[in-house]
Amino acid sequence: MGIKIRYLGHSSFTINMNGKNILTDPYFDNNDKCSYKRLINCAMPISSLPEIDTILISHEHFDAFDIANTNLLVKKNSPKIIAHRSVLNKIDCGENYKYPMLEYMTKTINDISFTAYPAHHPTSFYPLSYLIADKKNSIYFSGDTFMTKEHDKIKADIAILPIGGKITLDLISAVSVAKKIRPKYLIPMSYNTFSHIKQDPYILKNKFENTRYDIKPVVIEPGKEWKYK
Repeated sequence: MGIKIRYLGHSSFTINMNGKNILTDPYFDNNDKCSYKRLINCAMPISSLPEIDTILISHEHFDAFDIANTNLLVKKNSPKIIAHRSVLNKIDCGENYKYPMLEYMTKTINDISFTAYPAHHPTSFYPLSYLIADKKNSIYFSGDTFMTKEHDKIKADIAILPIGGKITLDLISAVSVAKKIRPKYLIPMSYNTFSHIKQDPYILKNKFENTRYDIKPVVIEPGKEWKYK
């Protein structure tokens, strides 16, 4: 069974794997937050999402963990939620739906394993990145991070990395991380949502052309779906 990845915007994706739907870093709120004006709205409202089986949250910031809308989605679908305990404490559901994670822990849900790795995001309390894998395929979802020593060890078929810069990887350092992980496909995220993280994701394609790295960048426009295998 193949994988379908739909980009909702920023670091929010729906990932259909093993016939189950995983939602990453829910961020549906299109209103301004503090000094942040959202330039590209979330591509889909909660009402248009498929039934979500699992929610994966990298850290506590509003653009990765939209608390109000996450709680609405929890009431709608009763998904399993994977995150650090500090995030889970803010979600209105029973403990049997919460899967607290620390670095290097692995939890398995619906025959899909989720392994947490350190992320380096200095403004976050306890940021995490995740390797998502079934018996055939693997996806590295980095969340918000700079380069870490774990990137020398992590291997995945698909890498989803931020390129916006400022307090995450920028476009150039995302290329460096991809060269360490050596995925078959690289999907950029966390760019152009706000004025301070504007990037041209199509530059990634130029960075891998005529190199020894067989890595194919895939730019998914918000609301669009990409299929793997």
